[in-house]
Amino acid sequence: MFRILAATASMLVAAAVPALAESGPEVRLALSVTYYDNTFAVGSLSCSPIGGQHRNPEGACAELYGASGDIAAADREMTRVCPMHYEPVTVRAVGWYGDGIVDYTRTYGNSCVFANSAGQLWNI
Repeated sequence: MFRILAATASMLVAAAVPALAESGPEVRLALSVTYYDNTFAVGSLSCSPIGGQHRNPEGACAELYGASGDIAAADREMTRVCPMHYEPVTVRAVGWYGDGIVDYTRTYGNSCVFANSAGQLWNI
C-alpha cells in the first residue's frame, strides 16, 4: 500500500513541477559558472516556454518563479559545514525576467559552499 501511495505522490509532484514552471513571466537567461582554476560551464534557460541548454529547466524555472525572479533569494540555506579555504566560484546570469533586465553576478567562497547553497538555476 505504501508503494502505491509513494508512486502516486511522485506522479502528482512530477506533474505539478512543469505546471508551476510555466506559470510565470517569460524568462531568457544566459548562464555561466566559473571555477577558481578558470574552468567553466555555460548554459541557457528559458521559462514560459521551458527550455534552453540546462540540466533541469523545470526545476530552475520553478525556483526562479518561487523567488519572484530574485536570483539571490532562490539560493538554499546551507545544510552542511564546508572547509574554510578560498577557491572562488563565480556565477553570472544575463538576460531578462518578464519586462526587467537581469545582470546578476555572485561569488561563492569555494565549490563546497556553491554546491550546498546554489539553487537549480546553476545546474548547467
